[in-house]
Amino acid sequence: QKNIGPAGMGIAIVREDLMGNVRPDTPSMFDYKLMAENDSMYNTPPCFTLYVSGLVFAKLLKDGGLAAMEKRNIEKANVLYGAIDGSGGYYVSPVDPRYRSLMNVPFTLAGGADLEKKFLSEAKAEGFEALKGHRSVGG
Repeated sequence: QKNIGPAGMGIAIVREDLMGNVRPDTPSMFDYKLMAENDSMYNTPPCFTLYVSGLVFAKLLKDGGLAAMEKRNIEKANVLYGAIDGSGGYYVSPVDPRYRSLMNVPFTLAGGADLEKKFLSEAKAEGFEALKGHRSVGG
């Protein structure tokens, strides 16, 4: 889990001693002292976004909190990286094992562009979407 709600949701945690020192040209929405003085409701809050985020937090707590989520993410990443690393070179991870993400698992197929097209086509037929990946890693 890396998203706390719908796209655009964000949480800012700011030390109190850092608030109130904004430049004169800082938009009011980025003046965290102003936000704190107004209980984070200086403007109309995004109700649906907050509602969905609350549901995500409730589920996170019900499922054991951050420690349990981290454990599950490590387990899932280990399954994926294990399949990639154990494929005999069929799948290739372009990321050094020391820097691998628990959230985004990029991989390529060693067989080249034609095999990747076939893989993506067959994956789509099975209901998998958006597997092409980022162009920086060959997607």
